[in-house]
Parts: sequence; structure tokens; C-alpha cells
Amino acid sequence: MKRGFLNSTKGKKAITVQSPHEAPHIEASHVREVNSEPQSPSVPSPSSFPVARKDEKDTNEEAKASKKEQSAEKSHDYKNDQRILHHLGPVPNSPEKSVWTANQIIEDAPSNMLDYEPQELVCTTIPAQLKNATRESNPHGWTECLLTGLMKQTILQTPTFPQPLSQPGHPRHRVGKSSAYKSSILKPLPGLYAIKELNMGNLILSERPVLIVPAMMRVGEVFSEVLSQMHAHDKIAAAMSQWQKALEAVFNRLLMEDQEEFWKLRDIHQKYGKKSIDGIMKTNGFSISGLADPGLKDDLGAYSGVCLVLSQLNHSCRPNVERFWHMPSFSFQLRATRKIAKNEELTISYIDQLEPYAERCKALKLFDIVCSCQSCKKPKIGDRRRAQFLTGTPTTDDFGKWVKDATVSGDHLIKRALVQISLLEDDGLENSPYYQNNLMIIMLCYVALGDGEKAMRWGKKLGKSELCKLGPEVGDQYEKLERSLLCIFLAMEMVLEHSQTLVQFCPG
Repeated sequence: MKRGFLNSTKGKKAITVQSPHEAPHIEASHVREVNSEPQSPSVPSPSSFPVARKDEKDTNEEAKASKKEQSAEKSHDYKNDQRILHHLGPVPNSPEKSVWTANQIIEDAPSNMLDYEPQELVCTTIPAQLKNATRESNPHGWTECLLTGLMKQTILQTPTFPQPLSQPGHPRHRVGKSSAYKSSILKPLPGLYAIKELNMGNLILSERPVLIVPAMMRVGEVFSEVLSQMHAHDKIAAAMSQWQKALEAVFNRLLMEDQEEFWKLRDIHQKYGKKSIDGIMKTNGFSISGLADPGLKDDLGAYSGVCLVLSQLNHSCRPNVERFWHMPSFSFQLRATRKIAKNEELTISYIDQLEPYAERCKALKLFDIVCSCQSCKKPKIGDRRRAQFLTGTPTTDDFGKWVKDATVSGDHLIKRALVQISLLEDDGLENSPYYQNNLMIIMLCYVALGDGEKAMRWGKKLGKSELCKLGPEVGDQYEKLERSLLCIFLAMEMVLEHSQTLVQFCPG
């Protein structure tokens, strides 16, 4: 069949099947990893303490009181939260009684407390841990967090939270000395390497951050009032002093061995040879998708997380791995975005690798990095290719015209997309949106031609690519033949009728 397939009896019948939005909900705990990778066994841990479950309303007051009492007793065994409060008062011994200051106060609170003020900063352990917890007793680890009361509620009310971490059956990485780039000042840095050959979509490692803090400095409402009365010169110093105290409060919650490993991480902001918590966070912190306080513009509500292992990933403009934030397990998942050879270094991109060479160099200079990847060794070729991806990649409009024009050959767009995919793979840009767009076009072309076998072959490859960026819940949908084909049919119908973006209607 050619492009008239959608109008055929078979095509119409497929489209009238149950909508994917009406399909039964798939619990995250039942989602299968691509390549059927074995899951790590579920280890009973104190993280199972239900500090934030939304229970149904209990009409029995005695049962309510009993439940509250049991919860309070149980919470005593867990690490407390610490509220970051500011007390506003006059400056001691100041001749000017109108001069006020704010003193930071650390106040303990139960680990199961949720009724904080929305913007109040809280030091909390996620998932909740016993006071005597060790890495040996809980190998999945936990995270010490400095976040708002609203964000704590959001995290703990995530469906199926907390899940155990997914790990490959056998280790797939090791730590070694990096050769990814040169640095004019620093000694050779650690890096992560593949222990065995890996394929696109393979899970390499899952890790919970050791520390999560706001990506931008926050000082609280009370202290903001004090800052407004200060001279401009004093504001920055005062704000930084308060922020440093807040960072120290959450850092001091870490196990001693974790503190020692944290100080080993790189700090590109260090002065006079002295590292700082803030400097290490800014150098090694990963942005966390889906973790941001609402109502704050320009990423002011964003959060950053530092991992003791994943933060040792080095940069390349041709990265071969991608990280994804999995909220139910509160961890980053690291996956291969293409085939990786044994002993090859695992790299991510610190910057937008689709930018021209000059712009990439400028951005990397902030990290004291001179990239020596193949694209940077031949910048003219790399820039020329990057510039043509925007115009060379088939669009949804191109697809719509191709479907309606029977005079154009059936494989016209497929050939065009295959050329782009070849160039993207040659430049190591499999994690770019151009790569996924070309895979999507090829898959939909084969659907329009009525070739279900090839459509699913390319659909599964697209699914593995999506898996690296969007996680197993999305990638798994491409493995479900009937549902995937149904979503593809629906996507084509909606694209042709409403001229909207294909990605909005991809399976999952």
C-alpha cells in the first residue's frame, strides 16, 4: 500500500480502536526496561516509611488519632528535617535603633512534616532514613536536600515513590583517568569508562545525588527585607554569607565518607586553592528535569544535584551517553545513546553541542576546557554539517505534502532522512533532536506505505533514543506493537488535519 493506506478499510479500522489516552494506566513498577535488563532486587529499607502518602479521609476520629500517634512514634527513629529560619531584630549595640538584621536559625522538625510554608527552605533527607543509616545498610543511597516546603510535598507525593534503583545485572562502567580534553591548569581528571561493549538504550548506571540544592541563591522573605535596607556594596556579601550558612547546614547532614568524596570533586571557582560547597555544586551539578518551584522566572526555581559517580563524567561535543531524571526512584539513569566500544570513555555534553565551534569554545572556556573531540579537530566540517541539519531534516510539512502528492516517489523522504541520520551518526550527535526527528519521519513514511515491519523496526530505534532522554515509561511504549501502531495512525491523522508537531503525538 502507498499513502492511501490511511483511507483504506484496514487503516480506518485501526484508527477507531481505543484511544491511547483511554488505555489502562501502566504502573511504573511494572514497566519493562528496553533489552529486558534485569532489575536489582528490592531491598527493604527505611525509605519505605510513608512520610507523604495522601491517605483517604478517615471518618473515625479515634483511628485518626491512633494513626497520628503511631506516625509520630515512628518518625522519631528517622533523621529530622531542619528548617532554615531567619529572626528579624535590631543590630546589637547599634547606635541606630532603626538598623535591623536577620539571624539564621536552624530548627529541627519531624521527618514526616509536610505543612511548611511553600517557599520556606528545609534541609531534608529523601527518601527518609533511619538516624543510624549507612551506605552498607542501604546500598541504594539517599539524598540530602535543601529545598522548599512545596517541593518536598511534590516529591513525596509522586506516584509509586520511592522505587528501588534500576541497575544492570553486571557493572558496565569503571573509573579511570580522562583523556577527553585538555586543561591548562588542572591535573588529569577522573572519567568513566565502559567495561564492555554497549548499545543504544543500554542502562549503564542509576545513582541518587548525594546533594540537591537550589541552582540559584535564595535567602528567604525575612532576609530579603533586611537586604532592601542595605547599601548595594553590602547586599552581595550579606546574601552570600547567609547562603553559605544554608549550604553548610545541608552539607553537614552528609555521612563523613560522602563529605570526603564530595571535596574530591572539581571546583572551577576555587580561589587561593580553597574549594567551596557552592563552587563544587556549580561545577558538577546536574539540572534536574521536573524539579522546579513554580512562579519563579528565568530558572530561579530550578534545582541542581551532585552525584559522587556521575559527576565524574567528562565533556565531549560528541557525547555517547545521556542522563535522565527518574522521579519515582529519585535518581539519574545513565544510558548509551549509541554503540560504545569496550574501554571507551563515557562522555556527556556540558554545553549545546549543536552550536558552531567558536561558540562551543567560548562556553567551554568557563570550565577551563579545550575539547579535543573529532568535531573540534575539524571545526569547518563540523560547522558546515551543523548548519545544514536545520534545513536538511524533513519536517512535518514535508511529510504532509509527500502524503498528498502521489507523483513523488514513495522513498523520497526516507532517502533524505537516511542521509541526515548518516551525517548525525558520523558527527556523534545521536542525542540531538535532529536525530529523533529523522527517525520519526522514516517510521511514519513506512506506516503510510503500509510496511508495518519496517515501521516498527524504525519505531523501536526511535524508542531506544527516546528512552535515553525520557526514561523507561516512554521508551517501553515502542516495544508494544499494537499500541505503538495505533498511536502512529493517530499521530498521522492529527498531523495531516491540524499540522501540529509530530513529537507531540509520538507513542507514550
